[in-house]
Amino acid sequence: MKKVAVALHATNDFDINQIKNLENLDYIHVDVMDGKFVDNIMLNLDIFQALKENFEIPIIVHMMVEDPLYYLDKIIDYIDAFLFHKEIQFSISKIIETVKTHKKKVGLVINPPTEVSSLLPYLDQIDFVLIMGVNPGWSAQKFIDTTIEKVNELSAYKKEFNFEIDVDGGVNLENASKLSNADILSSSSTILEAENPNQTIILLKNSDKKP
Repeated sequence: MKKVAVALHATNDFDINQIKNLENLDYIHVDVMDGKFVDNIMLNLDIFQALKENFEIPIIVHMMVEDPLYYLDKIIDYIDAFLFHKEIQFSISKIIETVKTHKKKVGLVINPPTEVSSLLPYLDQIDFVLIMGVNPGWSAQKFIDTTIEKVNELSAYKKEFNFEIDVDGGVNLENASKLSNADILSSSSTILEAENPNQTIILLKNSDKKP
C-alpha cells in the first residue's frame, strides 16, 4: 500500500480548514518557494506552526529555494522532514548534516531534467528522494511520463540504501498505478479538488494493487 501526502502551498491565504476533514493521510507536504529558485513566491512560514498545533500527521517541507539553510531555523521545530533540491549551488552534504543535527529526517529533490545518477553520492545519507513529476513552481501541470522511468531506476538502489521514494507534481488516479515503485504519492489538486477527497486518498493508497 502506498503512503499519501496532501500537498499544500505556503501562501498567505492558506486556510487550515481545507484539510481538517481529510483522513488516512500519511504526511502533510508543504511547498515553500522563494521567487528565485522558482518564479513563484510562497513564504508564509507561519503555516508550519499552525499545522503542527492542529495535526499529528508528520509534516514534510519541500524547499524550492536557493538557500535552504536560511529558512531552517524558522521552521525546524514544526516539521518532521526537510527536503531540498539537488540543483542548488550550496553544499548538499553540509545541508544534510545540519538538518540531522536537529534530529529531523532529510531528503533530496530532483527536477525533471536531473539524472538519478546525480543522487548516488548522497543515498546513504538521506531518508527521502522526491522526484518531481513536473517542472517546479506551479500547480496543475501535466505529469511528465519519464518520471515513471526515473522512479523505476531509483528503486534499484533501495536494496542497498534505506530511503523512500516520493513523487510530487501531476500525480493523479490515472498515473498513480504506473508509479508502483514509489513509496509516497504527493498530490494537491487531485485530493483537494476531488468530489470525495477521502475516497481519493484511499484510491491513491491502493493504486498499486491489481484488480
